This record gives sequence, structure tokens and C-alpha cells, in this order.
Amino acid sequence: MADRILHDQSNADYHLNPALGSTYVKDWSLRSPAHAEHGERTINPYVADEGTAAHLIFEGKPELVVEAGETRRGAGWEEAKKQAASVGGVALPKKAYASAMAAGNSARNHPAMAACLEQSDVWHEPSVFTTHPATGLAIKCKPDVYLPKSGTLIDLKTTISAAPDDFTRSCFKYAYHLQAAFYRMVCRQAGLRVNRFFNFIAVEKMPPYAAQHFVMEDDILSVAEERIGQILFDIAHSRETGEFSTGWPTVSKINLSTKEYSYGT
Repeated sequence: MADRILHDQSNADYHLNPALGSTYVKDWSLRSPAHAEHGERTINPYVADEGTAAHLIFEGKPELVVEAGETRRGAGWEEAKKQAASVGGVALPKKAYASAMAAGNSARNHPAMAACLEQSDVWHEPSVFTTHPATGLAIKCKPDVYLPKSGTLIDLKTTISAAPDDFTRSCFKYAYHLQAAFYRMVCRQAGLRVNRFFNFIAVEKMPPYAAQHFVMEDDILSVAEERIGQILFDIAHSRETGEFSTGWPTVSKINLSTKEYSYGT
């Protein structure tokens, strides 16, 4: 695949492209090759819409978030959906709209993010397509924010808790370190400047909508990139053989040496 950087590509068109993205790589690592290749990727559409709205507000596009009535029913809701679709945005009921606005603005107004977003050259959600040289696999990413002059990459995460300890645990639970390293690798391979760090802005979904800036450093990213390289080799091999297993043992034993929970004894 020739290197391509597309601006203003819709999320739908981006996801239609068959190149490998970070979600597939994370599924491969967190669940199994079988789940990455054949598993269904489902998310509550209401949760997805609220996350999309917070991202649009963070990017400075609040006009793309349409406020509807109290519920997702009736003629008013249908009209709000049509209005949102006409501008490439999203419609939300009143309460969800207020929460998304508060979360998106909290993240946008965080001092570190405000300093980045106020720069003269800011790319919002560029679609980056390239080829992994060692395997020939087509790979892609769509970072929330990229600053071409400094090579800064930023990703917004809505979360239950943005407290440092809580979100750090989430980074490893949901493999955000693999996502960050994958984004950095794709952008670098596509010829973009990339600095040594990756930035997350975590913002809470509920009051007080606290936002916290996290910098993922090069030591973690370098190890994560090595892991991604191995995963990509494994993916290429599986595609050659057509074998996508769970990797689970034939029999899994449950006994006191393997118990992970307290049974009150």
C-alpha cells in the first residue's frame, strides 16, 4: 500500500478500509487470534455516540453535536438524527448532550491540551495508511490530534476515573500502550515526524468531568512496539496458513494453585 494521509475522511470510510488498525492488534494480544479475526466487535451505540460527541467537542466542532429532547423517541428525535446526519455529526438526548459537552470542553480546556490545540498547524483525526515493511501488511491509524511540527500525538479517552492510578491501570487492561506504540509506528512509517512520547488526555464521563494529561514514555512504547512487531509477524503467518486459534490449552485446570478470587474461606 502506498503511503496516504487523508484529511476529513469519515470514520465509516476509514473503517471500511481493510488495512490493519490498532483495534485488531489489541484484540490479538488481549483475547486471541481467533477473536481478532472472527470475533464480533460490538459497543453500545448510545455509549459510542456519547464518545463521538465528546471527541467532536474536544476537536472544536460542537456544531456537529445536535441536542434533541429528553429521550431517543418521537418526531423530535428523528428530526435531530436527520440534522446530525446531514452535517456528519451525532445527535444526543438532552442529558447525554450536556454530559458530552462538559467532558469534551473539560478535555479541550485542560492547560496542556489548550496549548496544543491553539497552535497554528493542528491535524484532527488524519487517516494514515502505510505498509509494515517486514511483513508487507497494510496498516493504518487515525489519531485524534497530530501536531506535524513537533510530531506530537494525542488521544482522548473518556473514562470512569481519570485519577492517575486508575487510568494507568486502564492503560494496561485495555492495551492503550499497544495502541500508542502502533500509532507511533504507523505515522513514522508513513514519513511523519513522531516524537518520543505519546499523549493521552483522559476525561471523566460524569461530574466533575475531571481531565488529566498522561505522557506515555519511550521505555514502555519501545517494548510495546517490539510486541507489535511480533504480533504483525504472527498475523502474516496466520493469513498464509488460514489458522487463527485461541492458543488455549486443550484442558485448563482449576485448583487452589490457580485460584484468583477469595471464596470467603
